[in-house]
Amino acid sequence: MTRIALFALALAAASAQAQVYKCVDASGKVVYSQTPCPSNTKSGTITRRVDAAPAAPADKAAKGDAAKGDAAKKSGPKTAAEQEQEFRRRQQDRDKAAKESALKSAEAQRKEENCRIAKQSLAQYEIGGRITRASPQGERYYLDDAQAEQEKAKARADVAQACN
Repeated sequence: MTRIALFALALAAASAQAQVYKCVDASGKVVYSQTPCPSNTKSGTITRRVDAAPAAPADKAAKGDAAKGDAAKKSGPKTAAEQEQEFRRRQQDRDKAAKESALKSAEAQRKEENCRIAKQSLAQYEIGGRITRASPQGERYYLDDAQAEQEKAKARADVAQACN
């Protein structure tokens, strides 16, 4: 029974509404009150639903009121939603920068490795001596001087391309 009473009380508190009376006297002074206005003043009522959590004002900036939204953000304290949004934006920026840095580092390592391999290949040709290759059948054959010079020129071109 007490659970039902507590649930009903919580439900009533969640759907609470606040009513405010706007009173304007003869001199034009505006007074807001929770009690009804006296009979000699102009009156109006303002009904506002009291929410559990405030709405995020970030929607204004998204709709194009960027100048007003920026001024409002700078003038007052930030809501939890705004702070969370800024945190997530900073986190995304940091992750993006880290990913770009990792890609640049991997690319630099790949280029360095290609340059090293090209230089090793050229060094093999410049040492001199007999150069062998294997045929598709697996038999070993030697390159003649003209073929060796062609391979050496190709290795130099590879070094120039990979190391610049």
